[in-house]
Amino acid sequence: MTEPSATEPSAAGIALLAGALDEARRQAEAGATIDLAGLEERVATLCAAAEALPRAEAQALLGPLGDLVAALDPLAAALKTQHAARDAALEGRDDPHTARHRAAAAYGRGPAAAPPPAPLPPAHSALPDDEPT
Repeated sequence: MTEPSATEPSAAGIALLAGALDEARRQAEAGATIDLAGLEERVATLCAAAEALPRAEAQALLGPLGDLVAALDPLAAALKTQHAARDAALEGRDDPHTARHRAAAAYGRGPAAAPPPAPLPPAHSALPDDEPT
C-alpha cells in the first residue's frame, strides 16, 4: 500500500494537507517565517482530482474538504498577527521585543552581546610586599 499524498483525493490525502496547514499556523504563531510556496497549486491539484471522482466518492470528501477550508482561517489569522507585529516594528511602535533590539543597537551591541570583561588591576597594585626594603 502506498502512502497518501497531500494532493490525493482521499480523506487521508486531505488530512495530510490540513496537517501541513496546521504546522504552518504553529510556526507563524511562534514568529517563524513560513514558506507557503506551492500551497495554491497543491490545493488546485487536490480539487481537480476530487472533481474527477465519481459523484458518490466526491461527496464522501465534502467533510474533509470542509475541515481543510476551516484550517485556513486560523492560519490566515496567525499570518495577519505576524504581519501586524512586523509592521509595528518597522514603524518603530512600541513592542518590548523590538524595543530591546533598538536599544541594543543604539549602544552598539547586538541583542546577545556579552558584557565587557572586568578591567585588569593596575600594574603597580597595592599588594603586600613580603620582602623587607
